[in-house]
Amino acid sequence: MWEIFYNVAMKPIDMKPVEFSAVAGQTAQRFGMDLSRPLTMVSGGPDSVALLCALVELKIRPAVLHVDHGLRGEESLMDAQFVRELCNRLGVPCEVRHLKVGAGNFQDEARRGRYRIAEELAGAGGFSAIATGHTADDVAETVLMNLARGAGLRGLSGIPPVRARVVRPLIRHSRRDVLRYLEHLNQPYRTDRSNLIPEYARNRVRLEVLPVLEGLYPGAGTHIARGAALLREDLEVLEGLVAGVVHRRGEEVIVSLHELQTLPSALRRHALRCAYSTLTSDAGSLDSATVEGILELAKRRDGTRIMHLPKNAIAAVRFDKELAFYHGTEPLSGEKELAIGEYSFAGWFVEVREVSGYDSKDASWPEVAYLDAGRGPYRVRMAREGDIIRPLGLGGKKKVYKAMMDRKVPKDRRHRTPVVVDDREKVAWIFLGETDEEFKVGAATEKILRLEVKNLS
Repeated sequence: MWEIFYNVAMKPIDMKPVEFSAVAGQTAQRFGMDLSRPLTMVSGGPDSVALLCALVELKIRPAVLHVDHGLRGEESLMDAQFVRELCNRLGVPCEVRHLKVGAGNFQDEARRGRYRIAEELAGAGGFSAIATGHTADDVAETVLMNLARGAGLRGLSGIPPVRARVVRPLIRHSRRDVLRYLEHLNQPYRTDRSNLIPEYARNRVRLEVLPVLEGLYPGAGTHIARGAALLREDLEVLEGLVAGVVHRRGEEVIVSLHELQTLPSALRRHALRCAYSTLTSDAGSLDSATVEGILELAKRRDGTRIMHLPKNAIAAVRFDKELAFYHGTEPLSGEKELAIGEYSFAGWFVEVREVSGYDSKDASWPEVAYLDAGRGPYRVRMAREGDIIRPLGLGGKKKVYKAMMDRKVPKDRRHRTPVVVDDREKVAWIFLGETDEEFKVGAATEKILRLEVKNLS
């Protein structure tokens, strides 16, 4: 079975131009690409033009998206006009959108912008997929770049044929196949001169590194892409083995440190990458150095430790119990009036009711508090440095953060834990924690508020 699969799906193809579109159709079928009504991204370059022509040959009726970044002046306008005329000749609807890219990594920002527009159009138009013209050469370039960055198995598996709504029917085709096919059709295409600028890392890999490898090992690009496909198969098996230790909990992704330690060291790395990609939907995952840094962090036994990760993510090791991945946020400064009813506040569900009496058994639950309504009005806000509380039965004052620390609230969660305060900013209750003596329900209390909260993250 494996030998058959290798021969059919992985082996380099000595492709004739007349077979080009048929192989694209076979690739789509092999990887379950839904090409019933695709939105095809066409820049005017050879890969995307070849993709569009192949889809039309396969009797598929795509729509086309061309994104004009406007950075090459007249050339950008000519690219857009070329795509419009090509679509008009093929009888394909065409949408041209304009996108301005700011300073920084231009190629990365432009790519993100294009996909954002494509996702919006695909969702609004009910398209079955977003088709791109990535080839085996693109896979090889990505693998080499990820290898140089120190990526793990996910990075070395290159560009997948299918990722969510995005499909790549030309993923088995080489760039040479593309050019021979266009020559066979006598079909012109546009050349983006920015792809020849050596300042961009991918351009240097394409123009300098791969040609050297091809000179040493003919067919190197295709062989690298084939290896990436095999690694992707291995990756799916390995991620299946660690999926059971990665859990969603609200807005966080949790890995039990006990479960993590039961895994072989190689699977521990896959578990961390799986957790990170579950949070961020970043198939590129983490580089090896960062993964090793998280594993070192997990060995510590003192309180809570955090590490900042790419994509605004944070890894937090909490009291030798769990490793949490979550998106970093600025401390919230907002507040909300504590009114009767149900609502959410900063990732918490809050229910407030007026009750006729005090239930000591109910009040013993950390999620529940009973407050003297007459001491209000109350508001909900995040705990702050300097907040003080006089916990019931303690006989003295305590800092709110110290109270949370005594209850083993992880350090990284303390600034994200709300408190109930009165109009003098006195803390009446800490969510899941202490009630202040001043606001307790007593014999003279006329109205009682019952609060119940749930942490959604």
